[in-house]
Amino acid sequence: EEVRRCGYTAELKIDGAAVSLTYQDGVLATGATRGNGTIGEAVTPNLRTIRAIPLRLHAAEGRPAPVGTLEIRGEVYMPFSGFERMNEERVRTGEPVFANPRNAAAGALRQLDPRITAARPLRFYGYAVARPEGAPPLPFATQWELLETLAAWGIPVAPHRRRCATLAEVHAWAHEIERTVRPTLDFAIDGGVVKV
Repeated sequence: EEVRRCGYTAELKIDGAAVSLTYQDGVLATGATRGNGTIGEAVTPNLRTIRAIPLRLHAAEGRPAPVGTLEIRGEVYMPFSGFERMNEERVRTGEPVFANPRNAAAGALRQLDPRITAARPLRFYGYAVARPEGAPPLPFATQWELLETLAAWGIPVAPHRRRCATLAEVHAWAHEIERTVRPTLDFAIDGGVVKV
C-alpha cells in the first residue's frame, strides 16, 4: 500500500568520492570524507573551495533554511571535460597524469593545501540527509521530496532522476539511462539507484 502511494525514486549513482557535509542552522560547519562509513577524514577547508557546495543553505519554498544539525551526504566528482583539461595541462608542465576522474577527485579532497583543491574542477551532488537522534523531523516524507528540498536549499542534485509509480517505469528509466543518457553524460556513473 505505501509503495503504491509513494512509488520509487530512480537516481543516477555518481562515481565519485563520498562526503558528508554538516550544516549547523543552515551554515556549513564541517565536511568529511566518508572513509569506512564510520570514520572519515576532515576536509572542511577543501570542500569549502567547491563552488557547487553552498556555504549557507537557502530558504526553501517560503520556509526558512533548516535549523539545528543536518548532515547532507553526497558525491564529489570531476567532470570528464575538466579531467581532460587538467591532464592536458599536467602533460604540458611535465607532471604525471591522473588515471581517472574518481581517483583525481578523491586525491584533490585530501590535499593539505586547499588552494590545490580549489584549482581542480570538482563538482558535488547530494542525495541523502541525516539528523542526530532526537532532532526535529525533516521536512519531507519521501526520497523524491528530499531531492526536491535539497535542490531548493541550493544543494545540487543529479540530473535524470525520475519518480516512478511502478517497477515497469523503473525498468524503462534504467533502459533509457543505459542506452540514451549515459553516453552523453560529462561525469561517470556506476549505474542507478532505486529507492522505495
